[in-house]
Amino acid sequence: MENKKKNKTTSEFDDGRVYADMSVLDDIAPKISLKPKSKKKNVPLDAQGFPIEETSKPIELTKEEKREIAKGVIKAHLLYALLGLVLILFVFLFIFKIWLN
Repeated sequence: MENKKKNKTTSEFDDGRVYADMSVLDDIAPKISLKPKSKKKNVPLDAQGFPIEETSKPIELTKEEKREIAKGVIKAHLLYALLGLVLILFVFLFIFKIWLN
């Protein structure tokens, strides 16, 4: 009985070999802190990296321009939807005509 206990302790011995080096994770893993840091306000920057002043006027569009933009967005999405439907149609034709013969 005592012999089994001795074998059990020796089998749990750590020989110090490393199977997978995890030291790389120290560089990539985010640093976790219990104290929340104050969040900086995201300020929009221009092409040179200077902050854009809040006094700049945004672009104002007329109703017709907004309608044209919406139509363009819808047309672009309809094109991809049509391509998707055609692809699904070809898959069904392949399955029913060729594969299930």
